[in-house]
Amino acid sequence: MHTLMYTNTETEEMNSLPTINYQAIFDHVPGIYLILREDFTIVEASIAFSEATLTKREEIIGKNIFEVFPDNPNDAAADGVSKLRESLNYVIHNKESHSMPIQKYDIRKPDGNFEEKYWSPFNKPVLNAQNEIEFIIHRAEDVTELIKLEEEKKQKDLLSLELESRLQKMEMEIIQRAKVINKLNKEIDLKVLERTKHLDEANQIIQENINTLTFQKKQLEDFCNIISHNLRAPLVNISMIIEMLAENSNEIEKGVLLDKLNSTTKNLSEIFNELVESIQILQDNEIESEELDLAFYVQKVMENLQIEIDQSGAVIETNMDAVPKIYFPNNYLKSILQNLISNALKYKSPDRSPVIKIATEQLDNSIIISVTDNGLGLDIEKHKDDLFKIRKIFHSHPEAKGFGLFLTKSQVESMGGKIWMESTPGVGSTFYIQLINQNR
Repeated sequence: MHTLMYTNTETEEMNSLPTINYQAIFDHVPGIYLILREDFTIVEASIAFSEATLTKREEIIGKNIFEVFPDNPNDAAADGVSKLRESLNYVIHNKESHSMPIQKYDIRKPDGNFEEKYWSPFNKPVLNAQNEIEFIIHRAEDVTELIKLEEEKKQKDLLSLELESRLQKMEMEIIQRAKVINKLNKEIDLKVLERTKHLDEANQIIQENINTLTFQKKQLEDFCNIISHNLRAPLVNISMIIEMLAENSNEIEKGVLLDKLNSTTKNLSEIFNELVESIQILQDNEIESEELDLAFYVQKVMENLQIEIDQSGAVIETNMDAVPKIYFPNNYLKSILQNLISNALKYKSPDRSPVIKIATEQLDNSIIISVTDNGLGLDIEKHKDDLFKIRKIFHSHPEAKGFGLFLTKSQVESMGGKIWMESTPGVGSTFYIQLINQNR
């Protein structure tokens, strides 16, 4: 799994650019538009085009325009295909726009019959930086009603005042719509020219936004599973303390155990409230951050995992001197540390007592937190595609549910950071978490 990263300067420059939803603009442009490749394959159609041609966008994209719109077999004089092909070939050969005269080009209806239609077509090339044709914009005006009115006028020699007024109104509407469309075309052309050098970056930002929305939707769907995973450690502690209380008759030791039970219960309540808050935060545009003491939060997590630490004989070494503080959401920081330290304890080696080392490192406006253990380790090359996916388990363990690394990666990346891992089977693992200071 690869994560696209930018420098802070690049990120700030791209974030300063307004995001333009070109698809929405195209879909609702006040005209009948079709986008073609040079081989006349349809790649996009506006909503107005689909409505005017009685087609469905998803059924015509990817097909040749002349396959979708053949000549009316019942009209021996039909020449819509040949005339349109001539115009498109002219655009391709000369790399310039071409306006067609009004053309009779009947439309096939869903029942297979054809409906008589007249159009005023216009074809325009879209050139890339190498002056090569990328696409052809096909625009058409439906003038069927106007043509029919003119034919009726020829037949009757005189139109009623109502029809004449209607004709004039239609002509004015066509002129006004043409002006609006031409103005919009010029504005779009200017935008395209202005953004050409930033097009790749804009596409990447759009894709990142899509990925983020998809990712957050999946987080909400897995809410129940994630809560179950994070509450498991304190619930196990409570269960173990209750068993010890039941088996212990020493009043002094019972008092100590009751204190631990009270502390663990409070931690359980805090974790639950923070998880609920985390899921709510995922739906907000702004997440509240504050300056946090890293050593304090590591100690708080260790207290929450004290039973496991004592039973495994684990030694936890911390060194926060390089970066002792970070500006970050406190519930995210606790959850991230909880999952990584808990994993180091859970997947300890059966041949040695766990040794866990936690350290920090400064990197520009971010901090690198490393959590190293001497546990089971795993084959990174073998599991790299599944490492941070939900419900993926790499070692047999009764409490392994495959949610911890998924949740950690979700929280890290939602704040602009990233997580990666180095590991050797039978030797141990190191998780690296890059957290971005949120005080910008």
